[in-house]
Amino acid sequence: MNRRNLSFLVVAMLTMMFFSCSKTENGNVEYIPFLETADGQWGMISLDGKVLFKEEFKNKPTVVRDGRFFVRTKEGVWEMYDATEKPKKIGGDYAHTSGFRNGRALVAPKNQPVAIIDTEGRVVKNLDKIDGKQVDGVRAFEGDYAVFMTTDSLWGVINQNGDCVVKPEYYSLNDYGDGKFIGVNAKYRKEVKKDQKDKVKISVINPNGQELFNFSAGKYENIQYQFTDGKLAVSVKKDGKETWGIMNDKGEIIVKPTSKLKNIGTIHGDVFTYNNGDGWGLMNVKGETLIRAKYEFLYYDEDGTLIALVKNGDTYEYKYIDQQDNQIGEDSYVKATLFSMFDGKHALVKPNDKIYSIIDKNAKQLENLPDIVDIGTYEGENYTESDFVDIDKLVAGFNISQDGLYGFNFQSTPQQAVKMEVEQDLAIGDKKHKAGTPYWYDFKNDVMLCGESEGINGWISIQYSGNLSRQTYRTKKVIDYYFGDYYWYHDDKIPTGYVWNKVKPTMFGLLIYNYGRMHGKLRTLFNALSQKIKTWGKVAKENNGAVVVTLNNGKRAIVTMEKDKVTIYWGQLKAVKDIDISIYKDACEEDDPKDISYGYLNDLFSDEVAADTTEADTAVVD
Repeated sequence: MNRRNLSFLVVAMLTMMFFSCSKTENGNVEYIPFLETADGQWGMISLDGKVLFKEEFKNKPTVVRDGRFFVRTKEGVWEMYDATEKPKKIGGDYAHTSGFRNGRALVAPKNQPVAIIDTEGRVVKNLDKIDGKQVDGVRAFEGDYAVFMTTDSLWGVINQNGDCVVKPEYYSLNDYGDGKFIGVNAKYRKEVKKDQKDKVKISVINPNGQELFNFSAGKYENIQYQFTDGKLAVSVKKDGKETWGIMNDKGEIIVKPTSKLKNIGTIHGDVFTYNNGDGWGLMNVKGETLIRAKYEFLYYDEDGTLIALVKNGDTYEYKYIDQQDNQIGEDSYVKATLFSMFDGKHALVKPNDKIYSIIDKNAKQLENLPDIVDIGTYEGENYTESDFVDIDKLVAGFNISQDGLYGFNFQSTPQQAVKMEVEQDLAIGDKKHKAGTPYWYDFKNDVMLCGESEGINGWISIQYSGNLSRQTYRTKKVIDYYFGDYYWYHDDKIPTGYVWNKVKPTMFGLLIYNYGRMHGKLRTLFNALSQKIKTWGKVAKENNGAVVVTLNNGKRAIVTMEKDKVTIYWGQLKAVKDIDISIYKDACEEDDPKDISYGYLNDLFSDEVAADTTEADTAVVD
């Protein structure tokens, strides 16, 4: 999936070496991966500088929590190891993993749903279904809770035992923070899609699923991701300018939005970092300035420690300061991390472009460290997807037959296809001409729709025999001139509107990408679709990545596989001799999986277009 609009916080933190909120509630990081030489292998070192082992793994491991870490093999699966001088493999092989948090990890074994495991690799609970709904994936545990998504794109919450504590009734749901979740109920789905913020309620929910209070999404331009110490930063927009303030956990504004607050960063107790348009500083909820807004960025870590970003000529440096703006230690760094990322007592820094180091809370570098030319801070996947898809049910769900697809057939009218296009908010419209009216289709002979089966999206193409609509006219006789009893005239065509044409489908198509759970399954899907169309007629051409079939009804069908998608078309395709399938002979799925939508609240009213569309392959169309 990115695609995320997390406003100032993510944008600013991306300039740091690592982006992470405080993780101490998830258990401390015990060891981090490190390299002594650029061409060496990975070892593990503790945050107090003790080397556990050296030169052990070719691929970078995750950090160690609860005495366990994961390493990805060259085949692309994750293996779990114990954090000992001679690490031993524990448990099975996993397509996805979150890493451990307080003795629990989320994993998805190859071709299986998500499960919770303990540190011995034993399954605590399989998460194939939660509250009767099939699970698409689960976000990493935050504290004792994890947000999950069903295959019909609803969000809920489980505890560390896998019990459902917040039912999957939310269109969007942010992670646990300060005893609360922030979400939007699925009943507002249509209003969110139409960007009708004033009609959407944002709910603040406790871990028992009870709504503490709600407020209108239209009341604020943006809100921060989570509550911190009973406070949430919110912004309003007036006269085109966005200003920020702070809401408490009763829904009351305790810091009014003001022009002095162009942004609010991290909140800690009664103080918060802010930007006034010139720079970042520190302020308390009384409005008193504690540190003047002079830094390029300022992040409150914990225990009165902050990280400040300072511009030095054409470069940027990080330094640690206290709440009185006194520098902690004497050094500045090319890159730096939060103390709260690991054990609360140590941080990782990069004093120069060549080497990394570890510092204590006094910003003093630890002694007797090995050479560290590279480090790893990856904890695991933020969203552990199920790796299971029933391909046969997936294909069946799209209702593919010689006669049509997804409820449409070769007798379906343009109005029927356009009706679904409007329902899916894919149709163009404006104030003068409503979406779905013939006005928009006098130049189009196809309709693109989004289908869904088993929680997997597919793009549906319906090609018609001609343009879906046409403009209508009336004629008016215009006399040009007279000559005696004779006159000459012409007819003017005066537009009167638009009507639907009586055209019928000539071809259907379905495209499925290897996004999310479909990653690694294109070959299985290709084989299933190929076998299906082979029952419709006789194979005319075939290679490793394409099958062309002459159908018993005189039409033709083709299934193709590419590195990131499988496509099927059938109907009035080109003659078999004119269909070139040589470009598919070496078809192989690409290795990199695609992102998914994480359902965070700040995604809701993004201007970005999430959907991709595709046109029918001109190589197969008459």
